[in-house]
Amino acid sequence: MNNAAKLLTLAGALAVSILGVGTAQAQSVANEGCMPIAQVRDTDISRNADILAMSEHLCLSEIEFDENGLDWRLTVIDNTKHTNGPTIFLLHDNENSAFDTALYSIRKYGGKIVAVEASDKRVFHGVQDPNRNFGTSKSSTKSCRDMRTKPSPIFSQIMLDLRHTRANFFLTLHNNANGHSGNGGSGGISAKRNSRVMNGLLAPNGGDEDDAVLLAGTTPFEEDRKAKKAAAYFHKAGVNVIYEHVTPAGNDCSFSNFVVLNQLGRYFNIEAQHGHFDQQKHMLDVFMKFHRVKARDKSVE
Repeated sequence: MNNAAKLLTLAGALAVSILGVGTAQAQSVANEGCMPIAQVRDTDISRNADILAMSEHLCLSEIEFDENGLDWRLTVIDNTKHTNGPTIFLLHDNENSAFDTALYSIRKYGGKIVAVEASDKRVFHGVQDPNRNFGTSKSSTKSCRDMRTKPSPIFSQIMLDLRHTRANFFLTLHNNANGHSGNGGSGGISAKRNSRVMNGLLAPNGGDEDDAVLLAGTTPFEEDRKAKKAAAYFHKAGVNVIYEHVTPAGNDCSFSNFVVLNQLGRYFNIEAQHGHFDQQKHMLDVFMKFHRVKARDKSVE
């Protein structure tokens, strides 16, 4: 049994222990049971209340569950008219441009948003980084120093269950700080940065080093045929690329590592500096063209 099959088997066992999650998931794909905007306890929702109010096919719901002493809450937004668009995962609640870009995407391309609600903080309850909380067994999380409690099978499986399976890729959006420590900046993600794990690939006319599409794979970039093809496409469109070389020994319990190491599909992350909404929106449009995702609402700009 491969890793992906083991995770699917795990889902059945977890379903019994997560009270109410099944109901919340079912409600998140139909208008019946959708929550009023004012009742959703997420400041990103209230901040975008006007946009949401004029988007009649967006259904808001919340999913709550406990694991390892942490009471997680997810905000889910479904486009009930166009359900076949990609699922976008927002793991850090302090990244406003990423949320706004995801909202633009779901209105234009359909699909779903799954956002961790952490009171506008990067770290949940000041304890756990949600993007270092993926893993279903002790052996798979032993090298993950930033995971508070090991493992987190409920958190991991719910994220998988919420993804629309018609998309053959996983998509996250993130925001980062300006530059990186090697060139006087304060961030850790940059298309100008090269390390043992990250390979920055600046595009001609690619713009700011902090704006890039991140790809991930288990082999070095030069050996990853699909990643090279994707990078060539993005470079031609003037979009920077970062390639993450994922290995079992270097597993950091991030979503990218979890997806790649368990052979669940291709992983992409559209990164942009905090405040770079227009740049992130442009990269998302390029990404959708790459995956041949058709715009459902051409009036959304």
